[in-house]
Amino acid sequence: MRNFTFIAALLCTFSWISVSVSEFLTVEVQPAQEVTLMCNNYSSSDTTIFWFRMTSEPNISCISYMFNSDSKASLWNGFQNGNFIMTSNITNLFLTIKSVDVSDSGLYFCGCCTYGVSALVSPTYLKVQGKILVKCFVSFWSCVPHCEGHIMDHHK
Repeated sequence: MRNFTFIAALLCTFSWISVSVSEFLTVEVQPAQEVTLMCNNYSSSDTTIFWFRMTSEPNISCISYMFNSDSKASLWNGFQNGNFIMTSNITNLFLTIKSVDVSDSGLYFCGCCTYGVSALVSPTYLKVQGKILVKCFVSFWSCVPHCEGHIMDHHK
């Protein structure tokens, strides 16, 4: 577990959601593996339940939602590729990623919205192993090095 302090505000669906001091679990996986993230389903009433991801940009994305723990999950644009699956067994809420990629790394939250009040809980940091490829070159005219980098997974 790590301590992580942050304030994240976003407008997703109908309300602002904010988070403050939290502890989170780190899950490490290899590219192309399947991973299932879990959080407690803290409400048995008709509560809209969400999964979110915050990346290093920082950028918060809504992944999926259910109107209650018995309903069918819906996926937001960008996550409708069959790789993300949200399920619930009434007691817990799950987000399965079928084949992870380094771009799936980030802080995942489940949350709910009840009567216009939103809450985020159970943050899990998903770290997909990869290596960073950095290319550097020096401009002939400026003699200043310029570097570009991106993450490559182990299978490439």
